[in-house]
Amino acid sequence: MSNTLAICGMGSYHPEGVIDNKFLEDLGIESSAEWIVSKIGILERRTVLPLDYIKETKNEDPNKAIDLIETDSTKMAIFAIEEALKNAGISKDKIGLMICNSCTPQKTLPTEGQRLAKALKFNCPAYDVFTACPAFALHVDYLSKIESNNLPEYVLCVSTAMLTQKVDYKDRSASAIWGDGAAAWVISTKGEGRLKVLETTYDGDPKRCHAVVIDTIGHFHQDGRAVRDFSVRQTVRMIKRLEKNDEIDWNRDIFVGHQANATMLEQIRKNRKIPHENHWSNVKFMGNQAAAGAPAVISEHWEKIEKNQKILVAVVGAGLSWGSVLFEVQ
Repeated sequence: MSNTLAICGMGSYHPEGVIDNKFLEDLGIESSAEWIVSKIGILERRTVLPLDYIKETKNEDPNKAIDLIETDSTKMAIFAIEEALKNAGISKDKIGLMICNSCTPQKTLPTEGQRLAKALKFNCPAYDVFTACPAFALHVDYLSKIESNNLPEYVLCVSTAMLTQKVDYKDRSASAIWGDGAAAWVISTKGEGRLKVLETTYDGDPKRCHAVVIDTIGHFHQDGRAVRDFSVRQTVRMIKRLEKNDEIDWNRDIFVGHQANATMLEQIRKNRKIPHENHWSNVKFMGNQAAAGAPAVISEHWEKIEKNQKILVAVVGAGLSWGSVLFEVQ
């Protein structure tokens, strides 16, 4: 790292609509609450879509859903940003740069970051540094490689996605995975914040990019088994490397993984012998929120973070790509 970074405030937002397993079972798509829990361990997921619309159309044409969405990806991001600024204890005029990630933007141009900056009346550059689920690691890693004198004192990062708008609700696997949400985090480039960045990585394998696809005008689809196997193996590799190099103590330190699948996370937790109480997760009740998942989890635990703890974040996703961030609580 060429500079000292720390997160000084975080925020998150999830819409009010709840898709529980009974709702999916009642769609008549050969799914059941028992099957969903056994395969992915998710009980509920949040959605921006009206439930009656899903029931009536199963989102056969995802473009028709756009006009029904009241709280879109931009609005979700605004709620998360406002909470992050409040927790950081700074006003929006202190933000010198905003970096955004959204894998479900409603417009290509202006970018999601530019739309957010306009809506919030930010007076700073705003652009997108875009990937899928590992964006939390990507943003931190991206900033870590820029010389500190080329960065403003505070950078705002945000990730937002409304993946339920991309789900074919006749697909029992896809319909059980996704939830909608946003997360934001304020980074101090002077290292003055609650979570000091000790180490960060980001990498990818574009030869396998078609394993996960979100079509611009179509539905989400993936090679589920291959992606799950990759996700578990790659996450375990990242954890093992950090355990070896950074003296991780799972009796004290915290693990946060990509919020894709509760049974997958449980497999990883058991492999590394991480106590239940030191594995933070929200996927059981929020679904897979794409890149917003991991930072949203930390945001939800913001008041529980203890000084001198380390928080190990390992995230994987489309691309295929993966990344990690190791924080120390100051």
